[in-house]
Amino acid sequence: MKSGAMLPEKTLRLLKDLGLTEYETRTYTALVSGGPSTAGDLGETANVPYSRIYDILSRLERRGWVEVQSGRPARYKAKPPAEVIRLLRIEQEQRLKETGEEIVKELEPLYEQKAEARRPDIWVIRGDRNLGGKVGEMLARARVEVLVSLPVLPREFLEPSAISPLLAAKNLTLRVITSEKGKHINKLKDIPNLEVRFRKPLFGGGVIVDGNEVLLLLASTGEKLGVWSNEVGLAKFAKDYFEYLWRDSKVRN
Repeated sequence: MKSGAMLPEKTLRLLKDLGLTEYETRTYTALVSGGPSTAGDLGETANVPYSRIYDILSRLERRGWVEVQSGRPARYKAKPPAEVIRLLRIEQEQRLKETGEEIVKELEPLYEQKAEARRPDIWVIRGDRNLGGKVGEMLARARVEVLVSLPVLPREFLEPSAISPLLAAKNLTLRVITSEKGKHINKLKDIPNLEVRFRKPLFGGGVIVDGNEVLLLLASTGEKLGVWSNEVGLAKFAKDYFEYLWRDSKVRN
């Protein structure tokens, strides 16, 4: 009877998954099903060329799958499958431990460096000049969309000659919610990719760029104060709140 004739294909495939070659699988299963055997008989039973059988048995012995019974000729015996699997598990766990330690040693410092770089920032910004500078930085980084919610728009937002080139150069969309009305606001109506809506009352405000950074402007009776952050959760919350205000604001006539 040839090796593996009575074994399911799944079992043979699983043995190969454990690292056995085709010939090694045939040889081991022949020993399991047929019992101890000489190399010559085993080569015939397992359908392994005689020129290869000794090399196959030697590899299986080194890996702990078979053992040799001394004599003339020597006889080979399969180790119990449960014992083989136990030894394999120990071997793989040790290999994984050693490999894992080496990987952690090499890659963990790199990961920590990047994690530090990815850590979100939160900054408190004071004064008109500093706030204006931060808005300028945000606009320079913008790639898709800028959302603005302010009771009173800064002067730079009232000059089409300043806004139009920025939107055109980057193909940005700009949406603005404000409490202001009048001729100076009407000048914005013909700027492509710019839409203005009105809402009263509107307290505080903010600027959101591409949904991943936000500058919150806080109502204050003294020096103007803002909080900037690139924390994704905060930026998403701010954008969601802007969308809520946008839906509830009046479209410009």
